[in-house]
Amino acid sequence: MIDNSKRDKILESSLGEFAEYGYDKASTDRISRRAEVSKGLIFHYFGSKENLYMTTMNKCIDDIFEEFDSIEFPDTDFISRLMKMMEVKYNFFIKHSQHYKLIVNGFYDSPKKLQEKLKHRYSELKQIGYAIFVDMIKEMPIKKDISIDEIVSIIASITNVIESKYIYLFTDGTVSFEKSYDIVKEEYLRLINIIMYGILE
Repeated sequence: MIDNSKRDKILESSLGEFAEYGYDKASTDRISRRAEVSKGLIFHYFGSKENLYMTTMNKCIDDIFEEFDSIEFPDTDFISRLMKMMEVKYNFFIKHSQHYKLIVNGFYDSPKKLQEKLKHRYSELKQIGYAIFVDMIKEMPIKKDISIDEIVSIIASITNVIESKYIYLFTDGTVSFEKSYDIVKEEYLRLINIIMYGILE
């Protein structure tokens, strides 16, 4: 018989542990102390550290999906909708910074074997963003010789540049992303406007 309240406490504790230390350095001893359960109960519920990690990652990804499913876009122009998407995404990670750290660690710093197992979930995350972009772009008066895929690729590239530049604000506990959000937003908006309206006079 599984006590869901204890299981949830274990997952909450493992999220903090794996986000802070990554897979290799994470300790089930610390997780058990955080969750105030025995180490044996962790292995009773999850079987192994690897299974606990994968369950925690999947819970983290499901939380992100749930957040994106709840987005209500304003019935306005493309840039306003794009900024709404950015706002929802970053506000989620401001409130749940451990989710961001775990995603980064999981997809880039975890053992190769675990990265392979996570490939499908990573593809799902990319696909949901792609689908939202496509829906927004379809309503734009784009030039006939430019494809939707090309536009998505450009926007995704800009997003990656911004995230790479400011990733430390999410992962460094000494710096607040929330305090820097307006700077990030302004730079992102400027780059998007350059793409929308060009660089020439």
